[in-house]
Amino acid sequence: IDAMLENQTPEHFQVVNKAKSTGTQNLDRVTRDRCPELDHFVTFSSVSCGRGNAGQTNYGFANSTMERICEQRHHDGLPGLAVQWGAVGDVGIILESMGTNETVIGGTLPQRIASCLEVLDHFLNESHPVMASMVLAEKKSAAHGDGEAQRDLVQAIAHILGIRDLSLVNPDNTLADLGLDSLMGVEVRQTLEREHDLVMAMRDIRQLTIRKLQELSSSSGSPTSREESPSQQAGLDLGTLLVNPEGPTLTLLNAVESTERPLFLVHAIEGSITVFHNLAAKLSIPTYGLQCTRAAPLDSIQSLASYYIDCIKQVQPEGPYRIAGYSFGACIAFEMCSQLQAHQTPAHSHHSLFLFDGSHAYVLAYTQSYRAKLTPGCEAEAETEAMYVFMQQFTDADYNKVLETLLPLENLEARVSATVDLIAQDHRGIDRHELGFAAFAFYHKLRAAELYTPKIKYHGNVTLLRAKTGNEYGQGLGRDYNLSEVCDGKVSVHVIEGDHRTLLEGSGLESIVGIIHGSLAEPRVSVREG
Repeated sequence: IDAMLENQTPEHFQVVNKAKSTGTQNLDRVTRDRCPELDHFVTFSSVSCGRGNAGQTNYGFANSTMERICEQRHHDGLPGLAVQWGAVGDVGIILESMGTNETVIGGTLPQRIASCLEVLDHFLNESHPVMASMVLAEKKSAAHGDGEAQRDLVQAIAHILGIRDLSLVNPDNTLADLGLDSLMGVEVRQTLEREHDLVMAMRDIRQLTIRKLQELSSSSGSPTSREESPSQQAGLDLGTLLVNPEGPTLTLLNAVESTERPLFLVHAIEGSITVFHNLAAKLSIPTYGLQCTRAAPLDSIQSLASYYIDCIKQVQPEGPYRIAGYSFGACIAFEMCSQLQAHQTPAHSHHSLFLFDGSHAYVLAYTQSYRAKLTPGCEAEAETEAMYVFMQQFTDADYNKVLETLLPLENLEARVSATVDLIAQDHRGIDRHELGFAAFAFYHKLRAAELYTPKIKYHGNVTLLRAKTGNEYGQGLGRDYNLSEVCDGKVSVHVIEGDHRTLLEGSGLESIVGIIHGSLAEPRVSVREG
């Protein structure tokens, strides 16, 4: 019963699930009891589950249920194999409705029965619960010329993004700027790979523009291998992603000699302060960065903020302080100023707080977007999801493979170790010690942010510098990212050119420098005794 999702009904799902889902559940239950020495337990799934197929969400769900049963059997030490078959040739619906074994279906050819049996024999000797088999069709040159191929690709991506009139869109906006979320990203990736032989990492897809898509489609005659993706060619700046766990927490970022109070910058979720180097070089005040090292407590935002306060007091024993936090770091910076406010005299409590595209509510929206996908109370899923998100910074990891590898493991330490192994396959020279710490800390920072709620209202003023191009995490929050809910003082909002990822670059960086320098003229607070 095929139909687009909005036209599906519970009854449609029940009918389709009865044979595959319910049948497999019954076989699983009976064989566990009656066949303890079973050699093989095999179910036939479909590529429509693994890669998706419009109009077959119920069929995809039924196949997915079978796959999850096989994964659970595999986890329990029992045989279990689900095979995601592509189109099958020689017999069945393809031959009956479409005619020949040469019919191209979604970029694939029907797989002949003899080939299916040979592949199945190979799969039965593997130890993976889910495998896939399909025959890719050879790409043909565009029959109508490059112009139509280009138009087809751009229109296909526009359709996924819900853009009806491309003439109203700036061709240099990235797909992330145009509203690409994680689910759309999967669709775009499949379209590029299946229809145009373009294999790209998800992070590169987010940075594609309409103009770049036009260029790619005009030269898409040959496939781009995974090893030749733009991110791999350019190389990763590991300094922005990894921190020496035994390094200093507080680091001087410029050599400015001034009597002005210094600016302390709090790291983003990665824990590194490399992203602040360009900003520090342009500032005329001493600037320090706080990075997440092994000495930092990660059990809560409150503990981390308290530790960072101890660090900055080694440089500046008394307030008022200038503190800035970027993204996740905005959460910590806010808590630092709240704690300083509670323990200092009024003369020392008028701090300058700058938040770069972040707040307590913004960070919570980020963590909740992932938690919403998970089974309530299943921390194994949460740890696996966090490791997958962490992994995406380094390599274009396959979600199903990550799930299959990490979810059955015993604890977070085992998942971190497996995550390091998977990343190291693509980056053989990477420091495994730093990588393991970064993965471990990434999870605990997410957990700390998820549990954080400001306990008191902050009475000082706050300057929020938010990216002009928002993303999914800022949607539904106020213009001030809900800061007015936790602040009694003035909240100043400055909209900076660019998106979240480019906030500290180019014209955005210049704007931020100007705003910070402008704050130097703030009035001093004098207190008269008596």
